[in-house]
Amino acid sequence: MDKTINLVRAAGLALLLGAALAGCAGSDAAPTGETQSAGGGASGEPASGPARDQYPFGVACGWQAASNIDTANIAFPDESAKYWVALVPMLPETRLRIDGAYPQARYFSYNVYDPILRPTDALADREIAPAAGGLNSFVQTRRPAADAWGDPYTAYVEFTGQPEAPSPNTLYAGETSLGPLPVPQPALTALIYRVYIPDEGLEFDGGVGLPILTLETRDGDIELLPTADCVEPLLPTLGDTVPSLGFNDVLEDTDFIDDPFLARPGTVPIGDPESDSRVFYGLPSTVVNVLRGVFGLPVPAGVETALPAGGGFLSNIHNAYSTNLFSRTYGNIVMIRAKAPTFREQLGVPLGSEQMRYWSVCQNDLPTQRYVGCVADYQAHLDDEGYFTMMVSDTADRPVNAVADNDIDWMPWGPYVDALLIYRHMLPAAGFAQAIHNVPQGTPPVEIMGEYLPQPAYCLREIVESAGPGAADVFAACRAYTESLSRGGL
Repeated sequence: MDKTINLVRAAGLALLLGAALAGCAGSDAAPTGETQSAGGGASGEPASGPARDQYPFGVACGWQAASNIDTANIAFPDESAKYWVALVPMLPETRLRIDGAYPQARYFSYNVYDPILRPTDALADREIAPAAGGLNSFVQTRRPAADAWGDPYTAYVEFTGQPEAPSPNTLYAGETSLGPLPVPQPALTALIYRVYIPDEGLEFDGGVGLPILTLETRDGDIELLPTADCVEPLLPTLGDTVPSLGFNDVLEDTDFIDDPFLARPGTVPIGDPESDSRVFYGLPSTVVNVLRGVFGLPVPAGVETALPAGGGFLSNIHNAYSTNLFSRTYGNIVMIRAKAPTFREQLGVPLGSEQMRYWSVCQNDLPTQRYVGCVADYQAHLDDEGYFTMMVSDTADRPVNAVADNDIDWMPWGPYVDALLIYRHMLPAAGFAQAIHNVPQGTPPVEIMGEYLPQPAYCLREIVESAGPGAADVFAACRAYTESLSRGGL
């Protein structure tokens, strides 16, 4: 969390310094790259928007930081997405203008945040209207032709509370919540731009570059802090000039002692032998779940339902999450299994009839918030009943039958005591009642999600290998082992 906050603070300083440089440069500046406009279509023709110079190392870029697997893999990100961050000064009678183009990707969005990293408002791709004569390729009933993506749009961040009738293409960052009460935001807000799964062969910008940010007067007459065009921001890679160190790969392949407490599995009261799926509602309820799941403290049932929701950890308003927290003290292998929802671009699923825009499962470390590995919807191997089965272990403990041919998707554990499996649902269809989004706080998730709720299991390598090749049989054997743990015996 401290790393996240420091990154956001640094981003804010970079915005102010960078914007000053861009504003002072004028038309006579000597950029290091070609002058570009905001975005461009598939034909290579530039989209309409401000033409801005580029500078080396991401200097003067409106986006000051981007997610990075080596240095900024924090706040529980997803491997199939990239995030760009701007910390925006909310000056009176001003607004932020966003000039962008629709990327060729599965999804993109904007979220704004309060000081404790909760999203306060958001715009999804399908909610953003194009410029006059343009096309929003995310709301078509069929996949558009190759030249349909890349059309320009303009969106805004207003530094006020949300009115009863919000303006089109507008986020409102001026208020947050303190329990049931709205309170004014402080002088800065974090803006995050996300892109998920660019089309094959494209970078995460989806082939259109990054949106250009401009702080302007609220009527749009005067540009106060224009920022430069950029390919990659200053932080954390100096405009993509710092090479990857492969840090996450090293962590991924690091094996850890199976029983870190040198005790028989289940005899040390750390971790939860049941590891039930819990819906993420916000920071307070997460603290309660950690006290229960990590430390085994007897927190009374129902406490979390009295706590405020609203997200946190720079979460995305369009996503809902369930989590399973496991500990090595109960087994060197952990699993979850559930019925998989259909997703956009799934083979055999007509566009517009999918249950979910996107779903994924990631293995994260709770203390550092890094992902170790993820399986996105299009990467998952489903069995004949339409179920996914995810398995996590150290590489040395991976069973020989934990392979995709057996409909088991394996992920590395990483060098940690805990394993935090995060299951994401994004933008569910209105008729998909079993989405995580539809689970009210205080309601057992299984009552809403049914077979779509992940079921957890601990296991041991010998149990997995003796169960045979079928994912369902493996999981049944591991569930039996898990139930013996919850009864206090093996």
